[in-house]
Amino acid sequence: TMNITVTPRTTPTFSFATSICEAATAPILPSTSNNGIQGIWTPSAIDNTISGSYTFTPNSNQCANPVTINVTVNPNITPTFSFATSICEGATAPVLPSTSDNAVTGTWSPSSVSNTASGSYTFTPTAGQCALPVTVNVTVTPNVTPTFSFATSICEGATAPLLPSTSDNAVTGTWSPATVSNTASGSYTFTPTAGQCALPVTVNVTVTPNVTPTFSFATSICAGAAVSALPTTSDNGITGTWDKPISNTASDSYTFTPTAGLCAVPVTISVTVNPILTPTFGFGTALSICNGATAPTLPNTSTNGIAGTWSPAAISNTASGTYTFTPNAGQCGTSATLDVTVVANTVPTFSFGTTLTICSGGTVPALPITSDNSVNGTWSQSTVSNTASGTYTFTPTAGVCATTQTFTVTVNPIVTPTFSFGTTASICVGATVPTLPATSANNITGTWAPATVDNATTGITTYTFTPTAGQCAVTQTYTVEVSTVPTVTVPANITVNDGTVIPLTNFTITPAGASVTWTNSNTAIGLAASGNGNVVPQFTATNPGNADITATITVTPRNNGCVGTPRTYTITVKALDKGVFVPNVFSPNNDGKNDKVMIYGNYINKVEMRIFNQWGQQVAFLNSKSQGWDGTHKGKPQPVGVYVYALRAVMTDGRTVDLKGSITLVR
Repeated sequence: TMNITVTPRTTPTFSFATSICEAATAPILPSTSNNGIQGIWTPSAIDNTISGSYTFTPNSNQCANPVTINVTVNPNITPTFSFATSICEGATAPVLPSTSDNAVTGTWSPSSVSNTASGSYTFTPTAGQCALPVTVNVTVTPNVTPTFSFATSICEGATAPLLPSTSDNAVTGTWSPATVSNTASGSYTFTPTAGQCALPVTVNVTVTPNVTPTFSFATSICAGAAVSALPTTSDNGITGTWDKPISNTASDSYTFTPTAGLCAVPVTISVTVNPILTPTFGFGTALSICNGATAPTLPNTSTNGIAGTWSPAAISNTASGTYTFTPNAGQCGTSATLDVTVVANTVPTFSFGTTLTICSGGTVPALPITSDNSVNGTWSQSTVSNTASGTYTFTPTAGVCATTQTFTVTVNPIVTPTFSFGTTASICVGATVPTLPATSANNITGTWAPATVDNATTGITTYTFTPTAGQCAVTQTYTVEVSTVPTVTVPANITVNDGTVIPLTNFTITPAGASVTWTNSNTAIGLAASGNGNVVPQFTATNPGNADITATITVTPRNNGCVGTPRTYTITVKALDKGVFVPNVFSPNNDGKNDKVMIYGNYINKVEMRIFNQWGQQVAFLNSKSQGWDGTHKGKPQPVGVYVYALRAVMTDGRTVDLKGSITLVR
């Protein structure tokens, strides 16, 4: 028996690259396949310049098949770019693209284009692409500054230079503004035509204003005065010529023409030749003034325009004199004189003198318009007041040499005498009375009638004070009322039950019309504190305790301030029979007074009290004297109205007291 084994043939496998770039490093052909088959290659090495087929033949004694592998050699691409390679200095530089125009990706070194200097930029393709590095040269052309040679300074109004469209260094462009002004300085900007590597340039053109020549020589001269030749250079430095020489006999106009080339305009100056004048003044050549009157001011310029000075410089108003006016140098005028006569003043006199003192309402004189010594004039007020003090001034008529005169009138007010004891008094018979003085508190002297105050006779007496003659004062009165000291008779002491109304009627007062004041010594019994006048008060006696209590009410009679002897009146109030008391009204308004319903009684041991509203609903339950009801039910204030209660108290002596009653809630 023979066993024959047939081994299947294996196809060798390989993992080297089968596609490479031209001139790249070719992969080595391995002598052993990935699946362990050994053999040889034909050709034995890969050519990196051309695509080809490579056959692997397994060694003998191996059950393996030959295999042929095709290797592709890809030709290298040169990346191409279309961005600008020539720019002007400072222009926007082109962006270096990461992908060439023929779809090769890669990176640049440097990574961005400079817009200030020319340079080379290398593009390196991304690994794995069959492409070659490429270098691009970018040229940066320096900018030219256009230059111009036209005039940049002209006179105002002169012909302005034309702005050329091409600079001296051959740069073309446009101007803004397009033309030069010959009236104002300005800036003109030349913008080069697009596509030229040239910068905009601004040219300043100065327009010099024309100067008006000025001169300081005299333009007003006196007839026949010496004159100088007209100057050939103005005060502000302009040279030129005049149309004619100056004359000193007739007024004329002279024209100055500036030298050619100067920014200046011709000017014409008028020269006035003035005749010689005699100064004149409004006051003439002679003047008469009153002694002390305001002297006229000597003017520095005459009415016909001559300026000068006076000697003396001011007119005296106390002495006569002569004043000379001398024209200032250069004035076309002669000197002049003024004679001043100073006249002595008269003092006006009047029969009523210069002062007068009267009482308010007294007789005053009439004010005459002519003084006793024949000076006419007017008064500051035409009539004299007899009710108010004042000063009256007599002013002489204008032009009369006389002084003013004053008349002072003092009007004393009518005084009412005052006294420390006033004008009225109310006293009791026998009381101390004041002495009536001969001089009032405000210093008015006089006499009284009657001379002394009577304190023994009842009734009203008036005492009159009459001021001494010659004083500005009126009479004054002092009225004294003398009243009887009153007496009061009170009733006998009484005893009443709790709650009894007590009319206090059994008392008498002397004299008729006197009043009484009641005071209570024991407010605990509930009596009113006082009652005044002739209306007799009534009181309700209240005793909340278990024992009788006694109070005194004091009665004091009064008559016009005269207080009589106080009398006493004693009331005894009997205790409550049951010893328990509940007030019948309360006001829960939180004012601290009668805010709760309380149970009173000094001998209560235990107590229960139920309070019901008008519908029979129980709104409160009290089981202590100190508890009290505050007018609420379940925390809510109850309405104003009448509530009823039922009370049972156990007293300390074992008695049981039952009470029913009503309580009024008010707010």
